[in-house]
Amino acid sequence: MKAKLLILFLLQSFWFSGFPQSQSSLIDLELNLIKGEYDSVICKSKTLFKADSTQAFAFYYLGKAYQARYKYFDAEDAFERAFMLDTTNRTFQNGLAETYETIGKDEDAINIYYAQYLRDTNDVSSIINLANIFRKNKEFGSAIHYYQKAIVIDPNNFYYFKLIAYCFNQINMSTPAILYYAKAIEINAYDINVYIILANILNGERQFNGAINVCSAGLKIDSLNVQLKKILAYTYYLNKEFELSIKGFNELISHRDSLFFNFKYRGLAYFENKNLDSAIVDLKKAFELENSDPEVAFYLGSALGRINEYNEGIRFLNISISLLAPPPKEMSNIYSELAGIELNRENYTMSLDYLKRAYQSQPNPLYSFKMAQLYDQYLSDKKLAINYFDGYLTMIRTENMTDAKADSTQKVYIEFATQRIKVLTEELFFEGK
Repeated sequence: MKAKLLILFLLQSFWFSGFPQSQSSLIDLELNLIKGEYDSVICKSKTLFKADSTQAFAFYYLGKAYQARYKYFDAEDAFERAFMLDTTNRTFQNGLAETYETIGKDEDAINIYYAQYLRDTNDVSSIINLANIFRKNKEFGSAIHYYQKAIVIDPNNFYYFKLIAYCFNQINMSTPAILYYAKAIEINAYDINVYIILANILNGERQFNGAINVCSAGLKIDSLNVQLKKILAYTYYLNKEFELSIKGFNELISHRDSLFFNFKYRGLAYFENKNLDSAIVDLKKAFELENSDPEVAFYLGSALGRINEYNEGIRFLNISISLLAPPPKEMSNIYSELAGIELNRENYTMSLDYLKRAYQSQPNPLYSFKMAQLYDQYLSDKKLAINYFDGYLTMIRTENMTDAKADSTQKVYIEFATQRIKVLTEELFFEGK
């Protein structure tokens, strides 16, 4: 406000200093423009042109008035006239280039900014104008090129580091994006949005400890920022720090930030922490808020199955199948969970059927072992039990998982399968089969 008053004072001083009529008219136009009297500027400019059509600044002021009235094509014409009368005036150049950008003539705008850059390759304003227009057009490689030049000239400018980081992130170059965002925070620690973006990138790169540190640093600046708290609780979940994740989501939910995301991931944290009852409560709330998330349906079904609510468990696992249309590994996991539920409810034939589907989706030696156990212990088919135990051992050998390389659990399975093949073969021999 003080700056505007100073300009008005200076212009009024010039007005009374005996300037020529044309100069007085220009001062009058600028006064009207500063006051926001755009229609007056348009009217007076047209009157002035009848007397003197060589007044470049009059065309410039007319262009600014048209811009303010969103008449961009009229503004373009006015700025072009000003530019033709004085091609070296940078104010006219920038007014025209900005209008070109607005109406989609980006190549014409680039030509103006690039000509400015060639006249002075250390002129940071033309470099940034070029970088910004390339960024706007998603030509991120070119934008990065000019932001790098700007950083060399002004290595402590937060704005340049933030935007070059954005460009690197847009072309999936996470490492430089992380480095530039970190530098942006170092220069200006008070832009919370940078913390949020950087934490999300670090999570995407599975650098969970780094993301936790970034969120914690951001919360020291803004301790009430809900988005940072949410990312922090989520990152604890990803980092398998389930108690801290639950604590974080508890705080969010207690402050009425009761969103699908919070219930989902608190539910998943409870699930991983073996607190199935709490997991079911949260996952049911999440499913009520968003019933098309296959992950919620899967873990809800799995949790229900593990506390012997078999029918509901199966229902939600089947919902996850219909929602997910999953890749083989995911499909295999779902069928395996269904097989476990049917085994617990002593429906051995159905359990076997699900194990076969799991095996078909992703051949896994463990599924062959489990099918052998079903035939051996529950379905009384020794020949098929031997067949599947033998299939398990064959797959283990094929995968080069020798006894020396296998973990302790796998060694127990190998020993058990080998022993059962021997016992069942002897039993069939004495049975004459």
